[in-house]
Amino acid sequence: MPKAIAALSYLRAPDSLPAAPIYAVYGDEEWLRKRAMQTLTDSLKKRGLDVRRIHDLENAAPLLDELRSPNMFGGALVCVVVNQRQGPRQEASTRFKEEFAAYLEKPSRRNILVFDAATWQRNLTVPKRVEEHFPTVVAEELKPWDYRSWEQLAQMQAAEHGISLDPEAVGALRDAVAGSLSRAEMEISKLALLAKGKVVTAPDVAFACGYEGTDVTFALCDAILTGDSKTALRHAAKMAGKAETGSILSLLGLLRLQVATLGRVALNLSRGMAGPEALVSGAPRVREALKSGLLRTAKRVNRQALAGALGILLAADEDMKSASPDPAALLISVVSRLLECLGCAKPEAPAVRS
Repeated sequence: MPKAIAALSYLRAPDSLPAAPIYAVYGDEEWLRKRAMQTLTDSLKKRGLDVRRIHDLENAAPLLDELRSPNMFGGALVCVVVNQRQGPRQEASTRFKEEFAAYLEKPSRRNILVFDAATWQRNLTVPKRVEEHFPTVVAEELKPWDYRSWEQLAQMQAAEHGISLDPEAVGALRDAVAGSLSRAEMEISKLALLAKGKVVTAPDVAFACGYEGTDVTFALCDAILTGDSKTALRHAAKMAGKAETGSILSLLGLLRLQVATLGRVALNLSRGMAGPEALVSGAPRVREALKSGLLRTAKRVNRQALAGALGILLAADEDMKSASPDPAALLISVVSRLLECLGCAKPEAPAVRS
């Protein structure tokens, strides 16, 4: 029985995967799985195979018949089947269990079948037989304490851009992206453009990936959403120094979206949903680093608090358009009142920067 190869080990040594008529790449770490899948298909292309990706398989029989048949014109074929459960719709390996099971008994000698398995229930017929007889790559989520593997993958990403990360930069980057490898990839591509040298330092990461610039609009919205009153007021004071009517109106619009998001999550929780389910339904795009804070805030607000928060924002919007108040003073007032209305502990408001 072949042993599944860890994705990190496979990425270090792609040639370690033996030649076979069937492969599967599966696991919960999406970025790692996609990278291993890309490495596998690239290696197959180098062997002269034509790669075809099938996102939504409606009928397995024609596909498997094509794999069994020799190609009269052209080279060998690789069919990558996306294997993923979507709501009540089962993954391809389950919907077409009998067809795939029969093919596993006698696969093509020339063409190749690859399962790109976002969903891979290892105890079911097809996954179990694939793992018993053919090479597989598993992309497991990295443990929070597995700093070494995360560093190796980050350095691998950096090397592709011709840079490297010093030890302190690795830690700073990991904190900035909350351990997300996909977000790290985006930030590293940014660092490759902004860093002054080939070796990226922690200050480079703070400048490129943090909220240390003059625009802290999104950081302010995040702090209010998560109930971090001290940080919210600090960002508000920083923004107030250069506050203008247009920027305040844009901020009020963003804050309304934040309150609406908070309201959806709070409503889901009141209906008895568990925290993760409430987040997926009410705030599907929320970043990992904000989830716990958002849930804490959502658990302590009610309809009255949410209505009050929207009232504060609507009144401020009307004032900006009709009464021409001082933008800086209005900004500090709105943020302070929002924090109080949403039940956040309110420290003393900082002085407005001139």
